[in-house]
Amino acid sequence: MKTVVAKLILGVPVTLGIGMAFGLKDHTPISEQKEIVQQVIDSLDVCVHPIEVKKDTIIIVKYRQLDWNDFIETMIWNESRGNDSAVGDNGKAVGCLQIHKIMVREVNRILKRNKVDKRYSYDDRLDRQKSIEMFNIMAEQVDCCEDLSFRQYCEIVARKWNGGGRGHKKEATLAYWHRVEQKMNEINLEICLEL
Repeated sequence: MKTVVAKLILGVPVTLGIGMAFGLKDHTPISEQKEIVQQVIDSLDVCVHPIEVKKDTIIIVKYRQLDWNDFIETMIWNESRGNDSAVGDNGKAVGCLQIHKIMVREVNRILKRNKVDKRYSYDDRLDRQKSIEMFNIMAEQVDCCEDLSFRQYCEIVARKWNGGGRGHKKEATLAYWHRVEQKMNEINLEICLEL
């Protein structure tokens, strides 16, 4: 029996008569689990090409361990769909992470307070690496407790990014977090085929 592991790629619908088992964690509701697994099946044609998938193929969908880079990837996707030149919010938000000028000023204030010589310019928002650096500096300002899971910490960071210093307490940022979390679930999946 041969096992193939493929990363999830969405977009090409295909109907297959196959058995599947999946193990989603982090308290993902069953309805969301089924939707995610269906997206995986719908994208299977792209994932396994040119491997032939037969009716008796067993698909095992499982999570891998997410890391900080995965979270940043989801934030970039959510903010700009990966466009480093994106401009939004009537021209106020710029770059892959849609950074406002006030955020650049806040990052520079934090750097000055910590006696770090580096400073960012407004143009740095168009540079993916520098945008990520600014994002990381702001994320480090989130008080973290040992009793928070990785996903709980990401939720606080994402909601603050969207809603400001008290964003994690605003109901208005919940929809934003759900979009980020959905993308995290999608990139987090791996497909194992038992042929």
